[in-house]
Order: sequence, then structure tokens, then C-alpha cells
Amino acid sequence: MDDAKALLSAFRSAMRGTVDADEVGVLFSGGLDSSIIAILAAEVADVTLYTVGVEGSHDLEAGRSASEALGLGWEPLLIDRSEIVAAVEGLVALTGNRNPVSLSFEMPLYFVAKGSAGRLLVSGQGADELFAGYARYASMTLEEKGRQMDADMSKLMEETLDREMAIAGHHGKELRPPFLHPDSVAAVNSIPMERRVGPESSKELLREVARLLDAGEMAERKKKAAQYGSGAMRALKAEAKSRGMSVRGMVAEMDGGGL
Repeated sequence: MDDAKALLSAFRSAMRGTVDADEVGVLFSGGLDSSIIAILAAEVADVTLYTVGVEGSHDLEAGRSASEALGLGWEPLLIDRSEIVAAVEGLVALTGNRNPVSLSFEMPLYFVAKGSAGRLLVSGQGADELFAGYARYASMTLEEKGRQMDADMSKLMEETLDREMAIAGHHGKELRPPFLHPDSVAAVNSIPMERRVGPESSKELLREVARLLDAGEMAERKKKAAQYGSGAMRALKAEAKSRGMSVRGMVAEMDGGGL
């Protein structure tokens, strides 16, 4: 618990160093990472939680129930297949990225940046790399996890964040990830790896932080990747099928319009 308390203190410091506006939008899936970010952001600013998804998607339901439990303002951003396809075209033009998985992962950010009020957005980006949150880590040895986490963090810092900042900036927004603030990273890195990653990459240490924040059931929720929770990938597959193509093939032929 001492490690969790130290992390919570560092996360609070990071949030104070991140938020420089009276109002802030939170990219909110209703899961563990975004719930911690939402609670901490609400300590320093007026927050609106934004959840993106197709009708009936996992994230919309999780976002609704979690926002009610937290007592924070929530705005669902409902998207359909045609909007998703147009957004992919816009993302291709903006970032040059044509990887269907990462494009669909960036979909919620695209729509929140486009549809949110205010200047500042915060996200839970970085938690999976810091606490071994991806499913693929589960079968790795501790040493293998450490190497893969370092590689994933490098990719995040050198590639993914640049794309995400460009997406937010295109819509006049600033995106900031408090988990990647120097105060957060230093605190996490001071904790031994076996304590950080927990059993089977369950992010147990981060769940302890959530319990300290009285996050309720959100502290126990299992991860669902954004591209699947939002329904974006399913919509892309349906569109590609209607064209008699693979998703990768469809994206490869997009001309980069839709902005």
C-alpha cells in the first residue's frame, strides 16, 4: 500500500503540472486508467468526460455507468459507420498512418478532439506501458516483460504521441497524458518491476491507487482495447466487407480526404 500511496501522490503532482485550465475534457472509456485520470482531473478543474462509440458499444455503456458512479459530467459521442470511414480518411491525411489497428485505436481521440468544448484534453495514455497492461505481457517472464515494456514505451514516445498531438492540434486542442508526466514516470520507475507488473499483468498496483481514490467497481474493471470497446474496428470490418476488401486493403486505397 505504501507504493500505491507514493504513486497517488506523484499522480496528483503530475495532474497539477498538467492541467493549466479551469475546464478540462477527459478521454473516458469507463475503465481503470481513465477513471483514475478523471478523478484526479476533477480535483483541479471542472471536467467533462467524453466517451466515443457506436450505438450499443461496450465503451458507451461503461462510460455511462462509470460517470454516474463518479458523479462527474459525461458527454457521449455517438458515431456511425460512415463517420468512422470518413475519420479514417482524415487520419490518413493528417498522420500518414495506414495501420488499421492504430487508426481505429486513435478514433476516440479524433472524435473527442473534434467534438469537445474547451482547449485541454487529458488521457490515460501510458498506463499500459508503465504497468504491463497489454494482454500479450501475460505469458512473458519478468525479464521479457521489462524489455517489451521499454520497447513499447519507446514506440509510444517516439511515434504514437506525435500522431496523437497532431490529431488534437488539428482540432485546436492540446492533449496531455498525466501518466507520462516526469513526476509519474519517476515514481513508477522507482518501484521494483515485480511489484509494478503484478500477477499476470493485471495492473494490480494501479488498481490499488484506484481503491485509494474510492473508484469503486472501476478499480476492478478489465481492459478492453479502444478499437474494440468503441466499436470502430467492427465498423471498419463491416465497411470493408461491403466493398469486398480487407480492412487493410481498404485503408491502403484511401486518398486521405475526410478532414
